[in-house]
Amino acid sequence: MYDFKSGTLTANGQKLSLDDASGELCFVSHAHSDHTEAFSKKREVFASQETFTLVGKEPIARNLSGISLHHAGHMLGARQLFAQLDGGTFAYTGDFSLHDSYTARAAEILQCDTLMIDSTYCLPQMRFPKRYDVLAKMEKFVKQNSASHVVFGAYSTGKAQELVSFLNRECGTAPVVGARAAKMCAAYEKCGVRLDYIEAGSEEAKRAPVSILPPPEVNFAAGARMASALGKSVKTAVATGWAANSRFPVDESFPLSDHADFADTMRYIYESGAATVICANADPEAAAHYLRSIGINAVPKGEASPGVQTRLAGMQA
Repeated sequence: MYDFKSGTLTANGQKLSLDDASGELCFVSHAHSDHTEAFSKKREVFASQETFTLVGKEPIARNLSGISLHHAGHMLGARQLFAQLDGGTFAYTGDFSLHDSYTARAAEILQCDTLMIDSTYCLPQMRFPKRYDVLAKMEKFVKQNSASHVVFGAYSTGKAQELVSFLNRECGTAPVVGARAAKMCAAYEKCGVRLDYIEAGSEEAKRAPVSILPPPEVNFAAGARMASALGKSVKTAVATGWAANSRFPVDESFPLSDHADFADTMRYIYESGAATVICANADPEAAAHYLRSIGINAVPKGEASPGVQTRLAGMQA
């Protein structure tokens, strides 16, 4: 049974929490820290093998009757959850994207009756330019500033590894990364993703043309300090979906996102065939309000059921 109020599935007498640690058994969709509380609270975890590796745990093979995992895009190891129900089906996307990236396979659109979907960018103003156009502009930015040191702001888990692979393949360079990002790069390599990078603090790092740092560390002031230390000009940039609608104190902002934007979120909702949509994660109330305004039966996670609850096939309620 899916409980609309708590946002959990009940499987074989156990609550399966979805990206939180409220149940005995927890589904973790991917390895970003805002989704991995179940690991830190030592719950039983249902996740991809890559997610276990990225959070530093030994992978545990676990099968749940009537439940399967499917690629979600977003980052290495990200998965969607699909459950076969008595009289219907249920899918949960977590964070997702409908395009292949340098390190992850695109999400497949799951056919279902009830869909719980990431609503981070589920508003009409949140639209991204074509991914290949953004990447082409990033490549041009790096190559045009070959006489300078280029520093990108990107989160240490997921986005940093995407940029390392992009810089390796398209710009022919190995970037410098901080200790946290280097640890994640090593975990990616353990999962079979080849990355060429340089850890900060080495002699080789002093000569590298590109760095990747956490976004809060990349701005004009930080660039000036880095230029003084390196004895050469520094160009700063960020790579984030929020660049589509926000300004940053850097030389260039690239709206490169690992989330689905508004158009892709709506595509998923319509093509899934879902009769009920549950909005989860960022600002679910606003997303559900918008969806209802265009005739979609939607509620934010935690709100009472808009329809009849159903029971997982072959499992106890």
